[in-house]
Amino acid sequence: MREAHDVSIHLDIPFYRQHFDFTCGPASLMMAMKYLDRTLCLDKNMEIDLWREGNLVALLATSRYGLAYSAAIRGFCVKITSNTGGLDFVDMLVPPLNGPDLQILKDHVSERKSRCRKLGVRERKESVTGETLRTALSLNHVPILITNSSYFSNDNLPHWIAVTGIDEEFLSFNNPSDARPRKRTIALSELPAFVGYHGAQSMVEVWRTIHTE
Repeated sequence: MREAHDVSIHLDIPFYRQHFDFTCGPASLMMAMKYLDRTLCLDKNMEIDLWREGNLVALLATSRYGLAYSAAIRGFCVKITSNTGGLDFVDMLVPPLNGPDLQILKDHVSERKSRCRKLGVRERKESVTGETLRTALSLNHVPILITNSSYFSNDNLPHWIAVTGIDEEFLSFNNPSDARPRKRTIALSELPAFVGYHGAQSMVEVWRTIHTE
């Protein structure tokens, strides 16, 4: 009998390319939603709508609470995992936010977090590991993860990706900044460095419950 960690899981998650530098989060969420609801039509209008709902106001980036909120109001089930439980990457920004901009960001994150709670979005504070991802995928949930854009470019910025599968050696994912669909993998041995931005991990797990009469 094969152990659970030896089983390969690969979800047929469609690729969607982000059209703007700041919409990796919306693009990753769109891939997850399209996999779970094939009737959805993905286009720039949806991409911008999701960005409007999920951005951090003081920054162009999208937050875990913003993406979770966007998924929840569209009827998807959502769970957030973070190893910090704090603001999204603010302490790592160069130059750092301060004064009114920092207060706006704090207020906005608090507001999105409150909306998520009212919509039934679950949240847990713990590290995102290979087993965390394997469990999510085995349940047909799509994990959306923060990593560092330096894995794909010369930038050093938070970057959202959509996880598509896992096997004995590799994690597979779609990178929305790719110009065209391509198979992306990272060795499981590299996950501790790959998952998160300078140690701050965020995962938005999206799925849909099938109701039967």
